[in-house]
Amino acid sequence: MAEPRYAKNIVTETREYTPEELQKIQEMQAKHPTKYIGKGITRLLWMDDTKVPGASFYMECIWLHEGRTLSGTTEEPHFHDFPEVIGFIGTDPDNPAYLDARMEIILGDEMHHLTKSCLVFIPPGMKHCPLTFREVNRPVFFFTLAPISRYGRTGTTAQTTGAPTFNPPEPDQYGSRYARYIITRPKSHWPTGADRKAPPPPPPKAKTSHVVSLDSEVIDGAFYVDFVWIWSGDMVMSPEPHSHDFDEMIGIVSYNPDDWRKVEGVSITLGEEKHELTKSSLIFIPRGLKHCPLEFKNITRPVLCFTIGNAPKFSSQGPAPR
Repeated sequence: MAEPRYAKNIVTETREYTPEELQKIQEMQAKHPTKYIGKGITRLLWMDDTKVPGASFYMECIWLHEGRTLSGTTEEPHFHDFPEVIGFIGTDPDNPAYLDARMEIILGDEMHHLTKSCLVFIPPGMKHCPLTFREVNRPVFFFTLAPISRYGRTGTTAQTTGAPTFNPPEPDQYGSRYARYIITRPKSHWPTGADRKAPPPPPPKAKTSHVVSLDSEVIDGAFYVDFVWIWSGDMVMSPEPHSHDFDEMIGIVSYNPDDWRKVEGVSITLGEEKHELTKSSLIFIPRGLKHCPLEFKNITRPVLCFTIGNAPKFSSQGPAPR
């Protein structure tokens, strides 16, 4: 039997580092020896055009497990000629806004301590890092993301020779130029009230938490990113098939310490094909491809659902989720 047409759009694994990447990692570790105690990380998922031909997103997803960095760092200072988002999502169902962890990141020339679930928006040309996972007391979902086909340290092509112009904003009331790029609150991407064409949906039969989101109204120049926990129960997100005039990526990640890749009770329709998801997945949805419903049935292990678009704001032909 032939493989479904859109199965190739679903990524369920990460990728191995190339010899060149491993060499750079080893060189950084030699310059900044790291002393770490703890359980380490689980490299979970990777998306780019080497995984899905034509993909317009780069994303790496990692589980950070309990531990502490006593010395050294995870990443060196650098910049890009594209926008990037670095994110940390907490896993406590009673308090998903907090990480129960402490990360350190330098933005420009400012050190910032991250203790909340957050999206750190990095405009083109803004120098950022070192990044250090200073203390992790319960698992944290960590990722890096950009609306490009493939990651590059200083740009998307080898011909890039310098940083694009980035002019730091004026200090805020607390004297920080860069704190505004750290987003810790959710913002609904769905129309409400007079803007909604369909009647309000019934409440979902699931316990959920809208954790954090980003778009160009939150930060000028940003693309849209949205994270929601489905802790338990049943719900349908985007029940009506619809399409977009931009590329989208949907992520499904299970919080399952017994098997960090295993997912149960989640399905999505791509075109006319219904796909049952059994592993944590990144799903690339090119513009114009009808997709959904996205269904969650009898969820007993928490599932993190996120949507990302290479557009300033979310827009859909379909109604709000229910």
